[in-house]
Amino acid sequence: MLRIVAIGASALLVIGSLLGAELYADHRQIEQRETDRLTSLASALNSNIGEQLRTSASMLNAVGEDADDLAQSQIGSERLSHRMKILSESLMGVSALLYVNAQGDVVASSQPSLIGRNFRGGDRYKALSECNNPAILHVSTPFTSPLGRYTIALGKGLQNRAGKFNGYLLAIIDPDYFGVLLKSLQYSPDMRLSVAHGNGRIIYSTQTSPDIRGRDLTVRPDSMFLRHLRSGAPSSFAIDHATVTRDLRLVAIHTVYPTSGEADNPLVIAVSRDAETVFADWRRSAITLGGLYAIGVIGTLLTLHVSQRRKRAFQDLREEKDAASRLADEQIEAKHEQFRAYFNTMAVGAVQLDASGRFELVNDRYCEITGYSPDELIGRMKPSEMTHPDDAEAEQAQIHRIEQGDTDTREIEKRIIRKDGRTIWVHVSSHVVRNENGTVKFTSAVVEDIAHRKHLMRELADAKERAEAANRAKTLFLGNMSHEMRTPLHQIAGVASMFRRDVTNEKQQRRTVMLDAAVKRLDAVISGILTLVDLEAGSASVRLAPVNVVQLVDDAVALAVVRASTKGLHIEHTVAELPSPLYGAADHITTILACFCNNAITFSEKGTIRIRVELIHDEAGYVQIRISVKDEGIGIAAADIPRLFEHFEQADNSNTRRYGGTGVGLAIVKKLAHLMGGDAGCNSTPGEGSTFWATLTLAKRTQEEARLHSCSPDDYQI
Repeated sequence: MLRIVAIGASALLVIGSLLGAELYADHRQIEQRETDRLTSLASALNSNIGEQLRTSASMLNAVGEDADDLAQSQIGSERLSHRMKILSESLMGVSALLYVNAQGDVVASSQPSLIGRNFRGGDRYKALSECNNPAILHVSTPFTSPLGRYTIALGKGLQNRAGKFNGYLLAIIDPDYFGVLLKSLQYSPDMRLSVAHGNGRIIYSTQTSPDIRGRDLTVRPDSMFLRHLRSGAPSSFAIDHATVTRDLRLVAIHTVYPTSGEADNPLVIAVSRDAETVFADWRRSAITLGGLYAIGVIGTLLTLHVSQRRKRAFQDLREEKDAASRLADEQIEAKHEQFRAYFNTMAVGAVQLDASGRFELVNDRYCEITGYSPDELIGRMKPSEMTHPDDAEAEQAQIHRIEQGDTDTREIEKRIIRKDGRTIWVHVSSHVVRNENGTVKFTSAVVEDIAHRKHLMRELADAKERAEAANRAKTLFLGNMSHEMRTPLHQIAGVASMFRRDVTNEKQQRRTVMLDAAVKRLDAVISGILTLVDLEAGSASVRLAPVNVVQLVDDAVALAVVRASTKGLHIEHTVAELPSPLYGAADHITTILACFCNNAITFSEKGTIRIRVELIHDEAGYVQIRISVKDEGIGIAAADIPRLFEHFEQADNSNTRRYGGTGVGLAIVKKLAHLMGGDAGCNSTPGEGSTFWATLTLAKRTQEEARLHSCSPDDYQI
């Protein structure tokens, strides 16, 4: 009996050791499987987000090449905003693009509501201006964007020719981009995929209850996030308690930088599963096997029947584990199906090529672009077989660079020949994935049909050329006609002067006065047209000379008082204290004041006209002032204000018959304000009056004084 007990005890000890070893092996296998899955998903996220950073940086660099030149004019800013709108709509993941100048003003944006806003006091302006390195991509800390979304922005600083900070370009990332990307990889309900900034702030997470966006992962000195960053490794794996929710998780962490280029801050992605859920089946198996083993210890003297029952229970557990594994595989396959559905419904063509360059995966949109079916493409054709012969050489040069390992990305606009024989333009962006020894594994590419865009660009170029030709012809005609009219006008003025000397009665005196007034009025009209012609032809300029703003305002008031008093109008004026001396174009300022005062008197029947000069900015080499003239006249409807500053326009063109005027005065003011580094506009309420204003830039030193003080003359040019 003792021998039997000893044999039974030995058998149980052996069985217990075997069970413990198997449970340990199963635990390690489950842990390794989940480690491999999570690490693989984190690596895929790293590639996708890193490529998004690189693509955004490349796009910002491309826009930045001519952003400053375009932003020098209103038309250029509008063109730049239009270009940004096209780019933000075509580039996945970007919700808004904006160009901010050195003063913090948004000059151009894909979102019109952002234009004109000032971000000089913002964190992104401070970071980019202090860094002042266009080669580095700025990854902003998470913030709530002007569009009301919690996200991050990617920025590129701009420099002028002297290497000084000249503003920046900003791409605001659409947080839904992270949502689509992360959720497409979620194969289990307990999974949590998160993206955080390098400073620890969570940008986006599939964890929604509680919502952990904006939470700080650095609150714990021993957090997984900080340990990962301190290690300096690009990736790490840990089993630890989550910083925010404190549940035990298996976590794969990657530090994300652009796939090429530099960034001032990384993004950190984390893919994790709940440890309790991952090991739930194993724990049930361990508990069951432990119970069976306990029963075995108690029943050392039990017969083979008991052993058979244990064997059957163990087999049942094995089958349960296999069933759970099959269920997990089915869930993974379901996620793959979701990805394939997303892939096939993309708005642009998407393909994947094998190592030999042949199609191995195409989406529906690419088939629509080329006219080929998937069966005709996959495993049978290469993209180069559809390339137009005239573009084949350039494409082969890029393919050769990839084969040589010089680059992993390719951007090209080329023509392809569809299956039906038609030739269309496409834009191709591709990325190569290599194995450990550098050999190409596969290539992913996005293909966009840009035939319509090319057609529109040609039409726009033709329309622009025709409009410019018509404008030049109009300007030449007005200049010639104005000069031709001035010659006989001077003759009429001379004859009228002779008549005045020979006047013999009051009737003749009255007629000569009428003739003289008509001549002066016609001369003023012609002078205005000639001034406008000079401005449009680009022959007008600003020569820096001493300017006494107070005296200019006093002179304008003295001239306006004569007309105003005949209508019973009062004139008040105030001038803010300005630095002295100031330099600018006194004649241009006088023209602006005269035009504003003349309009105020013409369109007012009562009340007071108020002239005001304010100091807006006072910098080291210049000041910016604002001249405004406010009246209590008929006012202007908001819809009519934009037309006031166009050539030959009034708010109501019927006013020309009632009040007179050619409608060129405010157009001249607008151009003179632009010439002096400012702008002009109007604020008005119908029936209550209008305020016409202009901002002007005046230098504190002349160009000669700037040279004597060893300063750049460009600092004092307007």
